[in-house]
Amino acid sequence: MLEPIDSLIGQFKKLRVCEIGCASGQFSQALAARYMSKSIAFFGLDIASRVLSLYPYEKICGNAFSMPLKSESFDMICLPATLHHLFPFMNSLSELNRILVPGGYFYCIEPNYYHPQRYFFMRHASLYRRYRSTNDVPVHSGKLISMLKELNFEIKYFRFVNIYFRKPSILQKVQNIIADTMPETKMNRYWMPWFMFILLAKKR
Repeated sequence: MLEPIDSLIGQFKKLRVCEIGCASGQFSQALAARYMSKSIAFFGLDIASRVLSLYPYEKICGNAFSMPLKSESFDMICLPATLHHLFPFMNSLSELNRILVPGGYFYCIEPNYYHPQRYFFMRHASLYRRYRSTNDVPVHSGKLISMLKELNFEIKYFRFVNIYFRKPSILQKVQNIIADTMPETKMNRYWMPWFMFILLAKKR
């Protein structure tokens, strides 16, 4: 999932990266391990101070809709399965755009909106609230791309990928077998339940 970042790391002498909704910082640690030879300063933003205390790098306690940060503070902003907590999306994206330098990168990973078992359940707010009451709104990849373009971003990478759990349940095993068996087509977003999409965009 980090391959899209490989090609841009060399563009910066020193990269300032902010992980939004960082919690304990697993994503930042994965970046640090992958790019050990690079000069990268990591920052993590989270509204929950308790989990933020576990973040191993520079900590920022704040709200993603109004961050206590100067404009154009970071070269890259990463949202690993975070954006669906930041609705209304245009509001949060505008704030993320503010703290990103021109020529900087927006990277996100989000769950598959299209798979039937999620699509028919999550798109009905009243039904979904019975499952989860937090601010959690599915991210439609096409609408996200449109919003980013409206904010003058260029889409550099977009792809659906499948993920595999270390200890999958029987249902997950069956669904992964189906996912591995099906051919690579535009339709695979509908039958791969653990699909995520990866998006990398550059601020003009």
